[in-house]
Amino acid sequence: MLTRLNHATAKTLLHTDSIGSYLEPIIQRFKPAWRTHWFRARVLSIKNLDGVVELLLSPEKHWPQAKAGQHVLLTLEVNGRLMTRPFSISSGPQQLSNDHPRQRSIRLTIKVNTEGGFTPKIVESVLTQRVVNISAPQGDFVTVDFPNNPVWFVAAGSGITPFLAMLHHLAHLANSSARSGANHPIHLVYFAKALEHLYVDELLAISKVLPQLRLQLLVRQQGHHLSDALLDCDPSSQVFVCGPAQFKHAVDQQLDMLLHPQQQRRAEYYQAPVVAQQSTGEHDVLVIQRGTSTLLTLTADDNLLTGLEQQGIRANFGCRIGVCHQCRCVKKSGVVRSLRTGELSQQGEQLIQLCISQAVTSLELEL
Repeated sequence: MLTRLNHATAKTLLHTDSIGSYLEPIIQRFKPAWRTHWFRARVLSIKNLDGVVELLLSPEKHWPQAKAGQHVLLTLEVNGRLMTRPFSISSGPQQLSNDHPRQRSIRLTIKVNTEGGFTPKIVESVLTQRVVNISAPQGDFVTVDFPNNPVWFVAAGSGITPFLAMLHHLAHLANSSARSGANHPIHLVYFAKALEHLYVDELLAISKVLPQLRLQLLVRQQGHHLSDALLDCDPSSQVFVCGPAQFKHAVDQQLDMLLHPQQQRRAEYYQAPVVAQQSTGEHDVLVIQRGTSTLLTLTADDNLLTGLEQQGIRANFGCRIGVCHQCRCVKKSGVVRSLRTGELSQQGEQLIQLCISQAVTSLELEL
């Protein structure tokens, strides 16, 4: 009830989504990087490795404890705009920093895309700000403690990060109790380019604590294939996959050939939105923003976020790839197409994401 009253009061009197949002600039004078609905995290260290940035963060005390395999949304100020991207936590829930043993910490291992608008700016932004914003832990890509069946972790490139957290967690359990979990093997199939496997020394150290861990560090260019790596994966095994969408699909094809059931698989994969059955032409879009209505004409081949920006409309956004949900708005009427799935929306009122939606008919949007 209080939450709804807060939103209603803020929207009516202050034209924001909450009273906290309205007070942000004032609070930030005394508490840098304070933002409503987000958690502050102090930067303990940053390492700029070969094509990878490693951030060690200390979240504020009331940040919820993460489960091994979960991710967070990281928000930075880049060129005066807040930008958000999702990153898996690559440290175990119980891990502490060697340099800061009394502080709870999380590690984010981030592959730098030199052509991107976010990851190349991380080092500069973090060195300037020293305090960043993160979300609560998110996602259900987690494993059970010492699974009752064989488990396979299948990773490509930076997809190793959630599995590092899972393995550290299992190693912690093995160290802190009499349970070894040795009855069921844990397979790690890890594809990367030559000399680009991450945290090899760490994985070897974990394998000494977990003798049931069987490592396969593979390089496709050297003749290693999924068909050979997964040959011993039987239908009772639980399989976790993390990597690019194309890699995930290749793993699925191989498992299908082995008659491995779909319900025994879990996947987390990443890809840019793709356009299915791309529209052409133009559509009228009525935009309602803070009580003001603006009629625009947008080309149908742009996503709505880009189209609005080109027409001078400032809309909230974060990741621009459909993950963070900061660009959500209410579609009052009309039909949009999802750039991820190609599915068409209903005609009536619906919550949509601007960055992965494309106009199919004339629209009415409330930002």
